Parts: sequence; structure tokens; C-alpha cells
Amino acid sequence: MNLKHYIGILCVCATVACKQKAATNETDTTATAIQKEESDTLKGTPERKSETVGPDWLIKPGAGIGQTTLKEGSEKVVARLGKPDGGDAAMGKSVSVWYADHNKRGYVTQVYFTKNMGNDDTARVKVIRVSSPSFKTDKGIYTGVLLKEAEARFQLKKIGSFKTELSDRSIFDDQAAGIAFDTDRSGTITGIAVHEKGVSALNAYMAFFSNVKAE
Repeated sequence: MNLKHYIGILCVCATVACKQKAATNETDTTATAIQKEESDTLKGTPERKSETVGPDWLIKPGAGIGQTTLKEGSEKVVARLGKPDGGDAAMGKSVSVWYADHNKRGYVTQVYFTKNMGNDDTARVKVIRVSSPSFKTDKGIYTGVLLKEAEARFQLKKIGSFKTELSDRSIFDDQAAGIAFDTDRSGTITGIAVHEKGVSALNAYMAFFSNVKAE
């Protein structure tokens, strides 16, 4: 074997070795990326940190939203929010609806009132639901974020579903904490409702929306 032939063989071997090393590195990099993605997925979404929310915009599970509180009389609520833009009433139960700027396409505040017939003739707040992202929990959870943000904070269970002209909606409730969330198909929160602790939000949602189906 002459020298030129020997050098040629060495060059070929070196080239093959480099390609194999590059392929190995590429495989290792891809595998690492996949493992990292799977690891991040398994970790889920970390719980949001506490943040300062003004009292007028604070969602307090089992207590109220903003200045409106559970068990508050309807006259006080109307005096503060103004005449409702809509609503319905029957058999000691009623719903009042307020739209931002009185525009039905805008953000909505819905309040479900009930009366303790024979004992208290005052219609009192049972459930409050808002769709505006201005209202937030002390963990910074509001409409427009994904439900998994709330799942990191609350023990949520799907209790029902309903349809709107825009999307199918699902209802998730932490009955013990006194807070419920409705979401669209993407899992984005579209409404947040506060109710009494230990009481399901389903009856109120049935009053808010005509086609709610229990889960």
C-alpha cells in the first residue's frame, strides 16, 4: 500500500467518525429537549404568587367580589351598582344583571338573590359572577387566564356545562372554598363566581344561563 492510498483511507475514516459524532450529538440534544419538555409538562403550572389587589377589585372566595358581599341585601347592591340592565325573578329567587357601559357585548356582573320566605323578606346575595379581568383573587387569578392557574390554588371539580353563542362552556367548582370558574373550549376562564362555602354554585349557574346541564 503506497502512502497516498494510506492517507486516503485515514481521511475517509475521520470523515465517518465526525459524521457519527455529529449524529450522536444531534440525537443527544433532541433527546434532552424532549425529556425537558416532558419534565416541564409533568411539573404543571406553578401556583401564582400573592399580589396586592385593591378592595374594589378583590375576589374573595366564600365572601364576595369587590364591594358586593354575600348575604347583602338587594337594595344596597342596586343603590351601589345602579339599576340592573336585566334580570329575572320567580319563587323567592331572582337574578340581576349589569353590563359594562350598558352594552350587552361588554363585561357582565350577575348576582343571584334568594329570600328566606317567612323569616326574611329581604332578597339577599347568594352568588356573584363576573367576567371582567379587572377582578382578581389575591393569587392574581382572573378571567382570561387558563384554568390550570386556578387548579394550582383550588380543589376544582367539574359540575356542569352550558352553551353560549360563542362557545361551549364548562363549570368547575371548589364547593368548600366557595368559588367557581367557567371556561371556554380552550380552558380559558370566562367567568368567576363566588358563593357560600359548602354550597354548590350549580343552582346559580342554572339561573344565570338557561341551558346548564349538570355533570
